[in-house]
Amino acid sequence: MSLPPPVLSSDDWRRLRDALRYQGRDLHHRSYAVDARRRELLWEEMDRCLALADRIERHLADADG
Repeated sequence: MSLPPPVLSSDDWRRLRDALRYQGRDLHHRSYAVDARRRELLWEEMDRCLALADRIERHLADADG
């Protein structure tokens, strides 16, 4: 079951999208300093952050028309 997105301004959605992309990049950079097992976990989390940022991007595009 999918919940409807919260009611936020377009600027707030953009800030969330940008923060998720920043977090994804940070996780990627940190993955170089850890062992392979931990790296896999960081990459999974990075993928989740970027996927959510992409969903927000689509939400913004739909809202703009």
